[in-house]
Amino acid sequence: MIVANFVTNRSTMSETRTYEDFYKFLGTQPYKLGVVSRLYPELTASYLTESLRNIFYQDRKQGNKYQSIDAMYFEWEVETNYIKRIEFAAVPEQDGADGSEIVMAFKERYYEKYDIFKIDETGQQCFVVARPVRKADDYWEVTVRLIDNDYKSVLDLSGCQIGMTTRF
Repeated sequence: MIVANFVTNRSTMSETRTYEDFYKFLGTQPYKLGVVSRLYPELTASYLTESLRNIFYQDRKQGNKYQSIDAMYFEWEVETNYIKRIEFAAVPEQDGADGSEIVMAFKERYYEKYDIFKIDETGQQCFVVARPVRKADDYWEVTVRLIDNDYKSVLDLSGCQIGMTTRF
C-alpha cells in the first residue's frame, strides 16, 4: 500500500485566527487592542492569545507571511512606562463601613467588574463588584467595595475629590 497524501488536522484548526482576522477586527490601528479588550469582556488578552492558536504574522515581503507555531504558550511584551490615571467625577456618598458597597463616579469608563484599582491619594484599594453604569458621556458610576482584612476600614473621602485620580 502506498500513502499518496498525508494530512494533519489540528483540534484547534476551526478556532484558529489569522492576522487577517485581527486586521478586519482592528483595522490599521492595532494599538486599539487594549481598548477593544476592555470594552468587550470576552476579548481579553488571554482570549485573543487563545484565538491566535497556531498562527502568527511575520513581516516579510516574499514567501508565506503566516507560519505555524508549535509552542504551548505565548509571551506578550507589555510596555509599562505609562500608567493611565482615571479621575473622579463626583465625591462618593457612601463610606464602605462594615463592607458595604460604595458607588463611585468617574469621568470615563475604564474599570470593569472584578477589577481592582488604587486611589492615588490615600492608597486604598477597591474591588469592582458590578458593571459600570453610564449616566452621561463623561460620568460613569462604578459600584465597589474596599479591600481590607476586616470590615473596620472606611473610605477616606479626602482622596476621592473631583479631579483626583485612581489607577489600575
